[in-house]
Amino acid sequence: MRIPSHCPISESYGDISNPSAIKLVTLAPELDGSTPLIKELTQKHSIRVSVGHSAASYDTGLSALHAGATMITHVFNAMNPLHHRSPGLAGLITSAESPYYSLIADGIHLHPATLTMAFRAHPQKCILITDSVEMAGCPDGLYPGHAQIPHQQRKEGNKVTIEGADTLIGSCSSIDECVRNLKEWSGCSLAEAVQCATENIANMMGLRDRGIIEVGRRADFVVLDDAGFVLETWIGGKLVYRRK
Repeated sequence: MRIPSHCPISESYGDISNPSAIKLVTLAPELDGSTPLIKELTQKHSIRVSVGHSAASYDTGLSALHAGATMITHVFNAMNPLHHRSPGLAGLITSAESPYYSLIADGIHLHPATLTMAFRAHPQKCILITDSVEMAGCPDGLYPGHAQIPHQQRKEGNKVTIEGADTLIGSCSSIDECVRNLKEWSGCSLAEAVQCATENIANMMGLRDRGIIEVGRRADFVVLDDAGFVLETWIGGKLVYRRK
């Protein structure tokens, strides 16, 4: 863990003078020096800042939003739980600052009712993510660890845990699966669920060249059937995948 006040920004992120180097940073706002770091990243380098992997209080999170953070990383996961007298970072999704927030809709990280509650708080700011790790698409079984997870990893379906423990490492879900899950669990339309994996993300990143189907934007899109399964994928106006 790096404490922002203890190391220069170049030591943590390298050369960020290239605007394409880093687009989004997640940090814990309770760490000493976080507020000036948020201001420098957002104001000087136009890098989006999200708060997460944190034990911060609601008020500390609110201060981070006032400093320039605009998102919360995978709400309810890797943060203090929501409590009716101490809402923590999760409570920020209903704040007047209206941050974007990501949700892991794999049915493992969040109960469907919890996912639905968070989605309904602000559907135009909700972003679906997978939290998928390197075993996605691989057979179930035991896999070696690495520098971040120095333990053997067990994959069972979409769930990946540390071998011999219940510690959740990540998921192996796909984003289209998350879209289908949100639709089924929340009762929203397929279009509303898709928005959380397309338009909302583009808006959060300030992108005006993609995210919706509109004249002048990049022709990056998928064609789904009525159930939300992918039929075709197009990138830059070219067909790159068609389901057989």
